[in-house]
Amino acid sequence: MKITKREIVFEGKHLRLLKKYFKHLGKEYVWETVERKNIYNSGAVVIVALTKERELILEKNWRAPLENFVIQFPAGLTDIEGESEEDTARRELLEETGYRAEELINIISTPLSPALTPTRATYFFAPRVEFVGISKKDTAEVIEVLKVSVNKIDDFLINLPKNTELDLRVPGIIWILEKKKLI
Repeated sequence: MKITKREIVFEGKHLRLLKKYFKHLGKEYVWETVERKNIYNSGAVVIVALTKERELILEKNWRAPLENFVIQFPAGLTDIEGESEEDTARRELLEETGYRAEELINIISTPLSPALTPTRATYFFAPRVEFVGISKKDTAEVIEVLKVSVNKIDDFLINLPKNTELDLRVPGIIWILEKKKLI
């Protein structure tokens, strides 16, 4: 399959809406997609942080598109030119949670929402993170930091806090880490 034409429908400060045209079995189709204008590298990083006490760091994060809270791992956009994905991961983890990661292990890079956007997320595992205090927080973000024992993560994910939704990448990445014997 090959895109035969791209048409910008809308362009905002951070996002661009496009129509992408392609042919399949002799017929032309169009797909509406969203691109971020303010990203570098893969587009985003996600950090699976584990404390020395074997607690996973999660976030109860307000997400305006859903108008609800979502249980997710700390994450952020690779939106600073010249900053490596590893540096972005360390910065975002510290800014959002107050935890510092010395070691980062690259786990996997996956599409975030392949039917909507080409943005990918690179997942890092940060073993033995240390709390050093929250330095600065984006005032547009409403985040509650949660610590959940690895031994109790399944029960937590099945019995979520009230008025929250689960980003299903959380159990998926935990499964990958278990199979790689990292947690």
